[in-house]
Amino acid sequence: MIKRVRPNRKRNPGAWSHHPGNGLLLHIVLGLMLLAAVGAGGWYGWRQAGPEVLAWADQFFEIKVVEITRTERISRDDVLAMLDLEPGRGLLLIDLVQAQRSLETHPWIRRAVVRRVFPDTLVVELDEREPVAVLRTGAGGREFLLDRDGTLISEGVPAADEGLPILTGVDYADAILETGDTATRVRSGIALAGLLDRSGVGRTEVDLRRPGDMVAYYSGLRLRFGEGDFGDKVDRYRQVSDRVIDRWVAQAKAAPARRVEVDLRFQDKVIVREGR
Repeated sequence: MIKRVRPNRKRNPGAWSHHPGNGLLLHIVLGLMLLAAVGAGGWYGWRQAGPEVLAWADQFFEIKVVEITRTERISRDDVLAMLDLEPGRGLLLIDLVQAQRSLETHPWIRRAVVRRVFPDTLVVELDEREPVAVLRTGAGGREFLLDRDGTLISEGVPAADEGLPILTGVDYADAILETGDTATRVRSGIALAGLLDRSGVGRTEVDLRRPGDMVAYYSGLRLRFGEGDFGDKVDRYRQVSDRVIDRWVAQAKAAPARRVEVDLRFQDKVIVREGR
């Protein structure tokens, strides 16, 4: 959800300053010219008037304010660097589509909207990605933050995100290239981890290694979900979780080699097994 806030509104200290009265009169005159151009053919007609005319008018609409929505992971300086606004850039000649594309190359930016507010303001609205899980890949244990769509955001897990569920069983290359059914498995793993978290289970590790047989680990238990209907299966587990924890979790912690498995793959059944 995009939020508009005012504190991130700053003026360009190097911008040319008009006398208030003259500036207002000039903008009124130029505004009438723009209205006339719109009446004669809209924005396309104004652009077709010729690059010389457009460049001449652009100087009177110099960008003095860049208003950016508040973000958690991206700094204002990062946004300005991606916009790359040279001194004197005006609102008329700025390429809004290109500006949006440049911003959306940043791994933390899900969507960007850039728009003009005449006479001197450029508004940048950003929808930041929200990390919901950690993908742990390979023997080296490299970790990457994932958003809800399964997109890899960045490598490494900041302290603020250490409580996120962990997904394993997917190679880095497969996650980047989304080979085969990798993207579907990753999104399913994120969905299952989210359901478990909301049910009160807490942080889990979800193994995606076997397509069609998804497994989650926590507190010494192995929860076997198979494929699909995760909501129903998590609800079934919640109904027996207290008894499972009371009877088997202490035992599993005392003898880690003997893992307790809770099998939820079969309709209307919860099967508990002890094994090695």
